Amino acid sequence: MTELDEGTLRALASNCGGYYVAGARATGKPWRVEDDLLLSDLGLPVPAPPNGATITREPEDAGDVARRALEFFSTSPGGGFQVWSLWPSVDLEPYGYSVGPIPCMVRDPGGEPRPAPADLEIEEIHDDAGMAEVWELLNDAFLGGRVEERLWDARVLSDTLRTWLGRVDRRPVTTATAFVSDGYVGVYAVATDQEFRGRGYGEAITWAATLCRPDLPATLQASGMGQPVYERMGYRTVATFDVWVRPDRSA
Repeated sequence: MTELDEGTLRALASNCGGYYVAGARATGKPWRVEDDLLLSDLGLPVPAPPNGATITREPEDAGDVARRALEFFSTSPGGGFQVWSLWPSVDLEPYGYSVGPIPCMVRDPGGEPRPAPADLEIEEIHDDAGMAEVWELLNDAFLGGRVEERLWDARVLSDTLRTWLGRVDRRPVTTATAFVSDGYVGVYAVATDQEFRGRGYGEAITWAATLCRPDLPATLQASGMGQPVYERMGYRTVATFDVWVRPDRSA
């Protein structure tokens, strides 16, 4: 990996944290924007990224970051939370966190996508009915179906936050979202129904989000399952997010 300059690290981190802040702000959930930290809280029962804080510049005091994150999350009900950092100097283990790596990937602007599977119909979503289908996919894929209340609806949609849904025989099978900020198209919430994986649907929906602004580079954070697909699309790993997880929010 090429070592990234400070400005690029900040832009990638700000796109990531900004996506979750945009969703929390639009749906009336707690959020906070600080000079070096972007915080959002959907109140999920598990420490998934929407219960998260993203560091946007290298902190002088990791303990201060840990304190402010806990202060933010301890005021609302919910499960654990995460703190994401592109700066390896940050160590939150002394404050009750465990850590795992997530590749941060970037793709150059433009290019041509591989043809989508012929049976997949992709549409951009603009209303609550479509977002209800999107939420069902996300809840199953990332939260094990454990959240009964629908937390994502059409309020989150805007010129800078756009969502696509793929259907096969009218059945929702895959989704992806793009968030445009800080000079990047951030690709988030890529999910495919488990029954329909391995058929190219996830890649096709990721192309839709990636090329929504073909003049801009795209970025995403890759799972182990998704990384080979994204590499085939031209994404390359440029940095690593340290994802610090705290299993509860009690002070």
